[in-house]
Amino acid sequence: MRIFALQLNNDLKGIETRKNYIESLIAKLDSPDFVVLPELAFCSYIGNETIWQYADVESKDTSQWAMKIADKYKTYIGVGYLEKEGNDYYNSYMIADGSRVYGIVRKCEGESYIFKRGDFGHIIAMPFGHVAVGICYDAHRKHFYDNIRDHEISLILFPHGAPSDPKKQAQERAVIDYMCQTYAEAYHVPVVYVNSVGKLDPMLGLTGKLMAKEGFVLNGLSKIYHFEGEELSSSVQEVIGLEAQLADKKRCGTIKFQGNDLIKGNFLFRKLILPKDIRDGVRFYKAKK
Repeated sequence: MRIFALQLNNDLKGIETRKNYIESLIAKLDSPDFVVLPELAFCSYIGNETIWQYADVESKDTSQWAMKIADKYKTYIGVGYLEKEGNDYYNSYMIADGSRVYGIVRKCEGESYIFKRGDFGHIIAMPFGHVAVGICYDAHRKHFYDNIRDHEISLILFPHGAPSDPKKQAQERAVIDYMCQTYAEAYHVPVVYVNSVGKLDPMLGLTGKLMAKEGFVLNGLSKIYHFEGEELSSSVQEVIGLEAQLADKKRCGTIKFQGNDLIKGNFLFRKLILPKDIRDGVRFYKAKK
C-alpha cells in the first residue's frame, strides 16, 4: 500500500479554498492508496470559537467530499474536520473510500473551550485491517493505549494540529520521535505522524496565552515511522510517502506511561495549569455553544 501524508498549510482559510488546495496536492501524488491529512485539515486548526462557522452538521459535507476525492483518485483518504451533532461540536477524523465512510473517530480530550470531550473509541475497521487513530493530544495519553492495546492493528495514524516553540525544534522532534517509535516498536506497523504548518491562530485559555507569549507556531515535523517498507520520494514539499504491506498484528511490546501521560513533561503545567484550563474551558463551552 502506498501511503502519503500531506503536511498542509494551516494559513489557508475557508472550506472551499481548502478543498481545492488539498485536491491540488492529491492530484500530484503517484498512485496513492491511502492519503492521510492532519487534524482539522478540512477547516484548518483554529483554537477559538470562530472555528464553529466551519462545523459540518452530521458530517455530510466532509463525507461527500471525501468519497468524491477517494473515488476520483482511487484511494482511501483520512481527513480531520469539525463535526457537529445536535448542539455539540467534535474534533473528528474520518476515513473513507469512493463508496463509503468506514468510520469516524472523535478526539476524547479535545480543546475544552470549543469541543465536547468524552470517552470515544480509536479504531476504524478497514478492508486491509484495523486502523488506530489518535488525534493530537489523545496520542500522548494512556486512554488511547488502553483502547487499542488488546486489538490487532495494521496502521496507526497520529493526525495533529500541534503548535510548538520554533526555538526548540530539536526537543519537539525528540518528543515526537519517542512517541511514534514507541508505538511502531510495540506493534511493528507503520505510524503516520502528520501535522500542519503555519501561524497559530488565537487560542482560548491560559494555555493559549502561554503559547502566544512564547511565539508558538504549527511546525509540521511530519514523518512516517516504520520497520519495513520503502520510503517514497516526491518533488512536492508537503508530501511524505511510504510503500508497505499492511496486515493486522498483535501488540508485541508493552508501553509504559508516566501516570496518564506517555511523556512526563512539565509537572507544574500538567498538574496545575492544564487541569484548571480544562475546567474553565468546559464551563465556557457549555455557556457558549
